[in-house]
Amino acid sequence: MRLNLWPKLLIVCGIILVFVLYSARENLRQDWDDLLESVRIVMDNFIYSMNPERAKGVTTLENEENLKAYVGEPFRSFRSSDWQKFWNVIYGVYPIDYSQNRRLPPRARQLGYAEMEARLKELYSAPFGYFKEEHWQQFWPLVLGKKARKR
Repeated sequence: MRLNLWPKLLIVCGIILVFVLYSARENLRQDWDDLLESVRIVMDNFIYSMNPERAKGVTTLENEENLKAYVGEPFRSFRSSDWQKFWNVIYGVYPIDYSQNRRLPPRARQLGYAEMEARLKELYSAPFGYFKEEHWQQFWPLVLGKKARKR
């Protein structure tokens, strides 16, 4: 008698499972789409971090010397850690672009010119707090060399 009860119980559980899956199909479809989009974003972020728009050269010593000579402070008193923080603002890849869907990770990218300028003003109020448009136009070729674009 016990053996005959199992198939009936499995059929009832199967029917309940089908009903639950059918009623939750939209949520499951959205979960699947979000999972695929998250994987795409993570892969894009990884690829972008390996090949960003602006890439640091082999050495930045020449740029650092130019900044010390032409801009002065705070660059004259920079230590190695200060230079590292400065170059990270210029060449770093940040998770910036957040989706309206809070379940998706942010897209990573480098800061644009306006964002870099704001960050530099925040970190080093003197001299960047006093920079005007013409100062920035002279500053970017010192930092980025030939890779500097028109803003």
